[in-house]
Amino acid sequence: MGRIITFLCFALSLSSCFKEPDFALTPVINFDSISSQIRLDQDGGLTKDSVVVTVYFEDGDGDLGYSEIQKEEAVTSDNFNYLIKPFRKQNGVFKEFQPLIPYSGYFPSLSLESKPGPIEGYLSYSIDFFHAFTPKFDTLKFEIQLKDSSGNLSNSTETEEIVLNRISAL
Repeated sequence: MGRIITFLCFALSLSSCFKEPDFALTPVINFDSISSQIRLDQDGGLTKDSVVVTVYFEDGDGDLGYSEIQKEEAVTSDNFNYLIKPFRKQNGVFKEFQPLIPYSGYFPSLSLESKPGPIEGYLSYSIDFFHAFTPKFDTLKFEIQLKDSSGNLSNSTETEEIVLNRISAL
């Protein structure tokens, strides 16, 4: 019995050593990685680059992402929570451009808890670039921001550059 009480006291003292992180209520993000894989689209048989951007995030109240109901409402007004500003390299200089279809999008709620609390982790987001509509050896980079469900915008972070449509004709 004494050993059980000693073990419980030891376990309680250990659990009190872990303090919840103190993150700001406004999300903070940092660029982590960008990668591209050339794939064959299953529907149309066209080649494409599937680009994956990963950012590290911290949020003090854990309200990053939309529930299904919030997403339905957001879609009707293009109220994206993953904001992407694209830049294309032209004559050695990156210039912002407006794609026909926005690259920005939506991601689901990241908190596993029903109560507010700090969360941190990595969020990966994928964008497809069909080669038929992408210039050969197109060099892009992106500015990324996240928006939490309260409407708070994170800082912006910039990706490294990436070269798309690298398949050359024989």
